[in-house]
Parts: sequence; C-alpha cells; structure tokens
Amino acid sequence: MRRALTLLTTVLLTVWQLPQNLAGLVFGWFLKGKRRYCNLPGIPDDIRVVDASNMYGGISLGNFVYCRPPIYEKMALHEYGHCRQSRLLGPFYLLVVGLPSLLWALWWHPGRSVGYYSFFTERWADRLGGVRRNSGRN
Repeated sequence: MRRALTLLTTVLLTVWQLPQNLAGLVFGWFLKGKRRYCNLPGIPDDIRVVDASNMYGGISLGNFVYCRPPIYEKMALHEYGHCRQSRLLGPFYLLVVGLPSLLWALWWHPGRSVGYYSFFTERWADRLGGVRRNSGRN
C-alpha cells in the first residue's frame, strides 16, 4: 500500500509540474559535455542534481537542478528551494517564479546596490531550501 501511495504521489507531482519538468528535460538535452548526477545532503533523491560544467551558476526546472561544478551546497540548496516552489505552484511556477527569476538574473550584476538574493523569488527559494545568508548581497 505504501509503495502504491508513493508511486501515485510521484505521478501526480510529475503531472502537476509537467511544463517545468519538460523544460528541465529539454534543457538537459541542450547542455553539451558530460552530465553527472549528484546526491547531496538535504536534497531528496527524486530531485536530479546535474553537474553541468558549461554553465555559470544554476537553474532549477521541475525536478531538475543544473549547477556548475564544483556544486556548492548553498547553490544546490537554493535551487532545491526553487524545486519546492515548483511543487507548490505547479503549472503557475513558470509565470510566478521562473520568468521573474530569469529576468532578474539577466538584469542584475554584482555592481548593483541591491543583492541578488533580495529579490522575492530568490529570498523565498533560500527560505524553502534552508539557506541562510549574512545579507541579501551574496
């Protein structure tokens, strides 16, 4: 019974997050180089953390987290926070979190007076991923 419930939960979560899970799969196909899956403490096994060497920073799409090596624990936990946002918002994630986060990442640069993690989507992801920062400027 427990195994059937776990399977049902997995199927329902996959369907609920279908747009971002599909985007995560497609994104992985476009990455060049070898992809290595990592297991990190604090991140459930159903979240695929991918060591993506040709990326700067990280991105989370559904159950997929892509990070540049070495995979820093804070970055992976932050991206896991975005995975949790995806599970909460389902098909609305890309509009509520994904697009604003992408636009923020394109606009922001280290010289700005406001910290990258002060943006609402990033602050929320930190909170859900259990990341503590000294200030919003990291």
